[in-house]
Amino acid sequence: MINTIIFDIGKVLVDWNWKDYLESFGYSKKKNEKLANAIFLSEYWKETDRGVWSDEEILQSFIKKAPEYENEIRTLWNGMGRCITRYEYTDKWIAQLKEQGYKVYYLSNYGKTLREKTAEALGFVEQCDGGIFSYEIKKIKPDIEIYKALLEKYQLVPEKCLFFDDVKENIEGAKKLGIHGILFEGHEKAREEILNWKET
Repeated sequence: MINTIIFDIGKVLVDWNWKDYLESFGYSKKKNEKLANAIFLSEYWKETDRGVWSDEEILQSFIKKAPEYENEIRTLWNGMGRCITRYEYTDKWIAQLKEQGYKVYYLSNYGKTLREKTAEALGFVEQCDGGIFSYEIKKIKPDIEIYKALLEKYQLVPEKCLFFDDVKENIEGAKKLGIHGILFEGHEKAREEILNWKET
């Protein structure tokens, strides 16, 4: 019997819309592409979530990919919080799940600086029974250690957990530990999935 719901955050409980954020600066299409590849699509982006590198080390890795745009990269970094907005359904959904008797946790690849810049948008985490941001333990999904950390911290039983994430690889990571992982494909569909599990 499922008694615990675990949510990823980005694209599940909040919108992570870096494309609109980047376009809001009015740069040319070519410049946007270079900046996107240097920052958001860079192989170094995951280091923002891992929490090992300093902000300046991360920035330098972005700048090396497009040194001619150092000022723009720093500006984009400083305003990064504008990429995150809470979905309208988030607070109500968490409250409803808790009213139905579920424990609710979050498990997210999320950097310390971005968390600080999006504290208001992440206000719903106070409603949850707990959770882990990747930077806190220096591990990112789908590394099996991040799932272990959540299970151990809150003494969760994997077989009693439903985990929603919008990335298939992250779902597969959870399944390796016996957690029931479901690819998040929208709020309404996820609600139906939870209901289906409740009825089994």
